[in-house]
Amino acid sequence: MSEQLSIIIPVHNESKHILHFLKHLQTQASIKHEIIVVDGESTDGTVSLIKSQKEITVIQAKKRRAIQLNEGANHAKNEWLFFVHADTMLPYHFDRLLIKNLKNKKTARCFSLNFDLDHFSLKIAALGSRLNIAWCRGGDQTLMIHKELFNDLEGFDEQYDIAEDLLLCRKIYRHGNFEILSKSVITSGRKFFQNGVFKTQLRHIVVRIMIFSGLNYKKLNAYSKKW
Repeated sequence: MSEQLSIIIPVHNESKHILHFLKHLQTQASIKHEIIVVDGESTDGTVSLIKSQKEITVIQAKKRRAIQLNEGANHAKNEWLFFVHADTMLPYHFDRLLIKNLKNKKTARCFSLNFDLDHFSLKIAALGSRLNIAWCRGGDQTLMIHKELFNDLEGFDEQYDIAEDLLLCRKIYRHGNFEILSKSVITSGRKFFQNGVFKTQLRHIVVRIMIFSGLNYKKLNAYSKKW
């Protein structure tokens, strides 16, 4: 089994953070991997910054995270896909942790989660990320999945403006295996701080209720537009 990953990063207007993140990504990995950044119609020079970096592939796509992630997967050369957000800090040699003792192509993996913002409700969310149930999955925790399983599950659902990560994880639980690694990633709490921690957490809970209740993408997208 190849130990090389295709690392896929969706971005939109990340000029303030993207170079720091790419350096962090390369420093924390044990070997070189294919790195694909998929830009969703940025207007702040993000693409130019990425193009200035060696050995980084940049793709431009429509601004919708599901579309961006699928575009990245379509361009990936390696069999294992690793999806990660640009505001996530990874543990040292994260790639070895992801690949270690991996038994089959139907096993997906992610890290548990911590936040860089000290807040009670975020600590509860971080504890929840350690539970191996579909309700507690999300893109901030990263996701490694074999390209064969990804394609069998038809990738991320591009009809949805939000929660594409949760929807794919639900399908993985039904048709494959899911493992939560003991090491944690640290994700930025900037969006929680900007929009209000409790308000943002409540929105996440409502989205999950809507999905697990079987509401279609139109109602979910309409709800997201109210934010």
